Amino acid sequence: MAQGRQGHLLGNRYRLDTVVGRGGMGTVWQAYDTMLDREVAVKEVLLPPGLSPADRDVLYERTFREARASARLNHPSVVTVHDVINESGRPWLVMEFVRARSLQDLIDQGRVPPRRAAEIGRQTLEALRHAHGKGILHRDVKPSNVLITDIDADRGFRAVLTDFGIAQVEGDATLTQTGLVMGSPAYIPPERAQGERAVPASDLWALGATLYAAVEGRSPYERSDAMASLAAALSEPVPPPRNAGPLRDVLMGLLAREPRHRMTADQALPKLVEAARAPEARPAPPVREFPTALDETKLDEPFERPRRSPARYAPPPPPVEVSDTVLDSTEVETVTREDTGSAHRPTGGRGGADSEARTVVQTDWTPPPPRPYTPATWQQQPPQTAGRPGSPQDRYERERTKTIAIVTVAVILVVVAVLAGAIILRMQMKP
Repeated sequence: MAQGRQGHLLGNRYRLDTVVGRGGMGTVWQAYDTMLDREVAVKEVLLPPGLSPADRDVLYERTFREARASARLNHPSVVTVHDVINESGRPWLVMEFVRARSLQDLIDQGRVPPRRAAEIGRQTLEALRHAHGKGILHRDVKPSNVLITDIDADRGFRAVLTDFGIAQVEGDATLTQTGLVMGSPAYIPPERAQGERAVPASDLWALGATLYAAVEGRSPYERSDAMASLAAALSEPVPPPRNAGPLRDVLMGLLAREPRHRMTADQALPKLVEAARAPEARPAPPVREFPTALDETKLDEPFERPRRSPARYAPPPPPVEVSDTVLDSTEVETVTREDTGSAHRPTGGRGGADSEARTVVQTDWTPPPPRPYTPATWQQQPPQTAGRPGSPQDRYERERTKTIAIVTVAVILVVVAVLAGAIILRMQMKP
């Protein structure tokens, strides 16, 4: 049906060229104004089948009310309405043509970076503040109703709020229609899901849900069907955003369940400006891992750990007693042990010096089976010989005492030398 109207001259003035968008309430055409020689957008309002004359009148009134509401707004982030035409038994809205994609199109391609989402939110919030100042509520803020122009290196981009199709003007009677959901379920604030009248805070909640979808990829209450989305908005807390970065606080403030606890436009605007100017988070550098395979370890060269940057340096743990030391299985250590197994034990004589020394790298360390305790050689002497002159124990004690004495004398000499040097240096420094 839409393709059949291509080239049609609407109102003997606007030529319909290409369909650029479709929605539940109508089709948007890219058209040409032959009188003023300019491109325009024409919204064809679609009437659902089976409407009674009373419902048709309500839909007509809603369309003309959209035109009156938008005509009162003059803001760079609001689409301007130029004309309204009644043709073929339905209303047509002639609007400013904005060569842009919707925020929903950007979300379908991937999550929007927090800084860009914050700038989109700032411009959209400015449009809502302007509309609220005129006594106009949008009531259907969602990603598909926010248009984003191409990003320019010098001027940035322009975010434009469009489709005031269910806008409510202060002083107008509330329009209802049986069988139609007023707004998109995933972006309807809790108070409206409960059947209460919309307030300016309701548009702010929908803006928070829109920005949440931009950085997370979906609305906080997007579910499989409309009733599940409404039930979630009424009973479930907002899932904390994981990719919002500097936008996290303003999102949680706008998505407060109670309108009186919700962040106001004056409170949210400086936070959006700050988030839009925040530096981009840098990804963490990759962590180097130690080799785990046997063929990556050189047995004839010492193993060197990779150097760590000062920012990631962690001080070594304090020394522990020998009896409390265990092998950490999470780090690869080069373990050298003397294999005394039967496969490498000489057939004759004792083990020890004749045993083969082997180096084994173990990644999954398991404690060896316990072996029977064998006392040291000097401990195997009969008890009556221990302590006698010339016995191994006596020689050991004498060597130990001699070593302690040498170390003590060396320490004393070092201290005396340091003190003497300090005294000499001090005397030389005196005038």
